[in-house]
Amino acid sequence: MLKKFKALFPKPPFKSAGYPKRTYPGHAAWFVREVTNDDIKALLAVERNVYHGKLPWTKSAFLSELISPLPHLYLCVEAEAILAFGGCRIIGNDAHITNIAVDPDFQGSGIGTFLLQELEHFAKKNGCLTMSLEVRLSNRDAQRLYRKLGYVSRAIKTAYYDQTNEDALDMVKYID
Repeated sequence: MLKKFKALFPKPPFKSAGYPKRTYPGHAAWFVREVTNDDIKALLAVERNVYHGKLPWTKSAFLSELISPLPHLYLCVEAEAILAFGGCRIIGNDAHITNIAVDPDFQGSGIGTFLLQELEHFAKKNGCLTMSLEVRLSNRDAQRLYRKLGYVSRAIKTAYYDQTNEDALDMVKYID
């Protein structure tokens, strides 16, 4: 019965941003490509590892982003499994980083920096003047990375994260 129901409502189509799959610099066995609907289960697994069993984003949140009519790009770094992912959506002249996560076993390897640089390239290609994001106040490592890449603090968003009521630091980068 479930198969018949699923056949009536097929997966929504994935809208490609045209990102060419390629080898990750310095790691011949790793490659970077666009995320597809079929990757959502693996993205949730990375989230569970990063957020200690919690899922800030649900399957439906990822699906919603992937079929969004707004220009967007979601990338993952994969070897035998997905090691990291990141994404942004363009609203006006801002590329908003919606999500970025690197499996704890691969943090510090440069993947986060690489994904942010690829998203910035996408933003520039789409005429954006800024890139923005929110980051947990407790996530000092991520804040250091963002500052190193040129992001500056703009404001604190009180009780931004639903699950924990934690505040977020709103950051922006002005693109050259």
